[in-house]
Amino acid sequence: MKKTVFAIFFFAALSCFSQARLGSSRSEIYKEFSEYNPQFESNDGGQPYMHFQLGRAIVMHYFDEDNICALTAISPNSQGDLNYFVEVYNKQYVIISPKQWKMYSENGTIATIELITNNGTTFFIWK
Repeated sequence: MKKTVFAIFFFAALSCFSQARLGSSRSEIYKEFSEYNPQFESNDGGQPYMHFQLGRAIVMHYFDEDNICALTAISPNSQGDLNYFVEVYNKQYVIISPKQWKMYSENGTIATIELITNNGTTFFIWK
């Protein structure tokens, strides 16, 4: 029973981190997350992004001029969610510092993850 519960939580944790889609097209990301009602906007610099709410965070995908995801921002909903992400990142990725990690994928992609607080909002930047 404990193994089953652990497996469920383990795969749920992995699905929380599957939202960073660096290198994916806008249409691929929209199709994958359409059930979360993604909204499209542009930041003050005119860069387009898509955002939607997942279980533990608001996810924002920023796109380059070719509509490819160049950066993902993940803003945890609560202090508990922030602690959850840090704990999982510490277990799954290479710790660079208390606020920075490196993710190495099987296909050779390397992403830098950084924890930032700006204007009272805390979020993880994947690039």
